[in-house]
Amino acid sequence: MRVKALDSSVPAEETVNCLNISMRGVYFPTALKLQEGSDVEVRLKRPEEIIAGQATEWTFTARVVHLESLGGLEKKSGVGVHFLYYSAN
Repeated sequence: MRVKALDSSVPAEETVNCLNISMRGVYFPTALKLQEGSDVEVRLKRPEEIIAGQATEWTFTARVVHLESLGGLEKKSGVGVHFLYYSAN
C-alpha cells in the first residue's frame, strides 16, 4: 500500500503495511509526519484473483483521524484514516 500526504509540507510518499482495513478506513504504521485532520492519498492493489477482470488498483482520498506513537528506534506513528472518496483504475 502506498501513502502520500496531500499537504505540500510533507512531500514524501511511503510504502506501508496495512495493519487493519475496513470499508471506512485503514490503520498503518508510517514514518511520515502526518497531522490529525490532514488529507492523504492511499493506493491499494487488490489481487486480480479476487474478482477477475475488475480494477486491481484503488486510489482513496482519506483524512487522518487517529495518531499514536509506536515508539522504537524508527519513530513511526500508527495512523488511522477515514476514506472520503475513491477511484478505481
